[in-house]
Amino acid sequence: MSVKKRRKKRLRLKSSFKRFLIYFAFFLIMLIYTINESIKIVEEFKYKETYEYKIMEVGYSKEEATKLIEKLPNEKLDQILTKKYNENYYQIVNQKYYKEKNFDKYIEYKEYHEKTSFEDVIAIVNVHANAGWYNETFKTNTNDNYLMLVNKFNYLENDYERIDLQNVSLQYSYAGNKAASIVIENFENMRNEVEKELGVRLMINSSYRSYKSQEEIYNEYKKISLKYADSYAARPGFSEHQTGLAIDITSLEHKTAKEFKESEEYAWLKENCYKYGFVLRYPENKEHITGYNTESWHFRYVGNKAAKIVHDENITFDEYYAFYIEK
Repeated sequence: MSVKKRRKKRLRLKSSFKRFLIYFAFFLIMLIYTINESIKIVEEFKYKETYEYKIMEVGYSKEEATKLIEKLPNEKLDQILTKKYNENYYQIVNQKYYKEKNFDKYIEYKEYHEKTSFEDVIAIVNVHANAGWYNETFKTNTNDNYLMLVNKFNYLENDYERIDLQNVSLQYSYAGNKAASIVIENFENMRNEVEKELGVRLMINSSYRSYKSQEEIYNEYKKISLKYADSYAARPGFSEHQTGLAIDITSLEHKTAKEFKESEEYAWLKENCYKYGFVLRYPENKEHITGYNTESWHFRYVGNKAAKIVHDENITFDEYYAFYIEK
């Protein structure tokens, strides 16, 4: 074969190989494109099956959908998908003290009390106040010791009495007062600090009361009316005073409730009593949560850790217990 023919043959082979490479490259590109598109189709199909996509289709934003998915079990998400967009759902689950088990109760309460803030809806439902005072009651878990909860929903049996009750010194208490030893110890420390800083002497007006004593007090109030009694006194068994952990405080300088509420020692106690493990049990503007009118004199020992949280987060002990302790 001549040199010329061999050269032509090589050129034809090169040309054929180039065409092959071009076709192969084109085929490879198309294959990759097809695979990618197929993957996108599959991923899109899978995404459309997710709760995020379905919830957003109902009208929720991605942020709302993400929060709802984070906070709610699948069965609740399925219920949401059967209903119209409801802004209350996101607002409810986004509250600090939200509890999953109470979701339906929050929604129901908000629907009937539209003007109530979401924060209050959470608090009211968490402490069972949505059920109405004394309508839903539970036996107090006394194993919680100084964190036990006694209120209009949690009661002590009529024979309950702490084993560590001690007589309170007449130096800073009126006759006949008893309290748990840990309460007396911390009150003494708190009293000494108040006297040191303000030159005022705190006094314990009332402390431990037996079931029978509380019954007698409540019955006296009830002579006026049941509503009056339930506003100013606890029903027997439902009184914190039976725990031996509650004390009513005034001072020698300001003996009446009105004087004490306007005193500098009361202002000091509100800001500092948590350092000694106490909380103001029935603060102002919390009647819808505690069930009691404001009592500037009623303090409860709950320990330093719980008292600091109650103080720092500006909540009642009822709210603390419902969120941090109650199962």
